[in-house]
Amino acid sequence: MQRLTREQWLKIRMMAAIAAIAAVVIAIVVTDLSTGGADEPNPENQVAVPSGAAATPLPRTPVPRTVLPTVPPTTSPTPAATAAPTAAPREIAEARDNTRKDDLQQMAAALEKYYGKKKEYPTTGGTLQTACVYQEIDACCKLKDFIDPIPSDPRGDPGANGYWYNSDGKSYTLIAEMELPANATPQNCTEDTVKNLKQAKTYLYCLSGSH
Repeated sequence: MQRLTREQWLKIRMMAAIAAIAAVVIAIVVTDLSTGGADEPNPENQVAVPSGAAATPLPRTPVPRTVLPTVPPTTSPTPAATAAPTAAPREIAEARDNTRKDDLQQMAAALEKYYGKKKEYPTTGGTLQTACVYQEIDACCKLKDFIDPIPSDPRGDPGANGYWYNSDGKSYTLIAEMELPANATPQNCTEDTVKNLKQAKTYLYCLSGSH
């Protein structure tokens, strides 16, 4: 048997190494083809591990199938809330006239209580006065023991829109100015009342009482 030279021996060893590497590469390729290929582990898909320990990749998350968005059913828009209608000027005037009637009725009740205690009404000496607009001189202010505060016209400014009072001690008349002619009672007003107020006030309402 012929003995191999050193060069031949090195050549055989090199060929064997090449054959071994080729076998490993072939094995990797075959394995990769059979598994469908494995992605490199995603750093975002790893659990944090203590320093010095190897990170363990999490199982691959399957990609969800594309789902078409569901279109919500069409609904009719909710109508905006309807604002409450504003009261017509006539309705406002009617409401204020009713307040005036109620105010004078309350003052008349207080006058009767005053008469029951004093045996007379607060007297103005037979002259027409404002109904407790001027605290020091208006006789009607004496009713505060029986009604307080004494009512005043709902339009405010009692000096211009207030109520009026006239009494001789045995009888009285309370007066208001109405906004609607249908609520006025000029037939119940005395001649002096009409004379004193008619020029400035149009629709007079009078409420009288006596003993």
